[in-house]
Amino acid sequence: MDQKMMKTLGIVIAGFVVFILIIFLIASCTNTKYTYEKLEEKMLSVAKNYYQNNEKELPSQDKDTRSYTLKKMISDGSIDELTELFDNENIKCDGNVTVTNNNGYYVYTPYLTCGKDYQTTYLKDKIIENSLVEAGAGLYETSSEYIFKGDVKNNYVSFAGKTFRIIRINEDNTIRLIDNIGISEVIWDSKYNTTVQDSNGVNDYVVDNNLYANIKNVSDNYYKNNNVWTDENRTYIATQSLCIGKRSTSDTTKDGSTECSLKLDNQLFGSLAVYEYLQASLDKNCNNTTGSACTNYNWYTSISNSFWSVTANVSQTDRAFSIYKKPITTLCSSYNHLNVVFNLTSNVVYVDGDGTANNPYVFK
Repeated sequence: MDQKMMKTLGIVIAGFVVFILIIFLIASCTNTKYTYEKLEEKMLSVAKNYYQNNEKELPSQDKDTRSYTLKKMISDGSIDELTELFDNENIKCDGNVTVTNNNGYYVYTPYLTCGKDYQTTYLKDKIIENSLVEAGAGLYETSSEYIFKGDVKNNYVSFAGKTFRIIRINEDNTIRLIDNIGISEVIWDSKYNTTVQDSNGVNDYVVDNNLYANIKNVSDNYYKNNNVWTDENRTYIATQSLCIGKRSTSDTTKDGSTECSLKLDNQLFGSLAVYEYLQASLDKNCNNTTGSACTNYNWYTSISNSFWSVTANVSQTDRAFSIYKKPITTLCSSYNHLNVVFNLTSNVVYVDGDGTANNPYVFK
């Protein structure tokens, strides 16, 4: 074979290799292989479109839910048969999208299960999986909820550009959070107190109809601050019942019976009740409101600033409890940080993170 023929053959072979590479690249770019994650996103899109076109079917009351099933989406023609999407005659999946009314905002939550191959993971379930313990620092199961106790290091969650810490998973599966840093210092209250005849404040969280302590007004205004909270953020914040009963310094209860003897319903932001702080200590000698032993094995002591609780002192009308390492009886007109407490809606979908400060939980 002469040199000219070899050169021609080399060009042909090179051209064929380039052709094969181009075909491969085109095939890669146009790959329509479906994934479970894509199906989950498609379910969300279909559900949102459905309820936008059928607004009367949206849940009308706070915390009401509606559900649009995967089976119905397929029968409606909004999603192709799964065997066509995945090119698998044996595939079996079930699922739905739940829409929940959170104080007038609607949160859409997908759930998809495909046997052993895939299952949507909710944040609450991931927290339980990672943290549930029977001894030492971690998440403790009670008869109705899960509570973080001890010097825990994995109860951080990222939300709205801030870092919060998880207090507990409530009975209704909402996730209770506290701001880890808090906003600028505020006074609990500074009204004129006729009992002490001074402007030290009155420690009634609710004074009368539409009359409240300053700390509640600040909390409400903070929630309404559009520079901090977008409507998308507010979608995930569920209403709560704040326990606003007063307690004494010698009160030994830790079950909420004192504070929750008086409740304020349908609230969004609030402050920590003292019993919630006490529950977090693993020291058996933590047995009263201001006991120093309660600072032992208690993750709240790692919060660096002094912050207000929602709990007032029952025996002194101008005093409420602030918390710095432990609850302290404090003049209402004093300044402390406001570390807001709120409930994250149930069944938000886990995305990433292990709950540590450097790798907090992230949800969809």
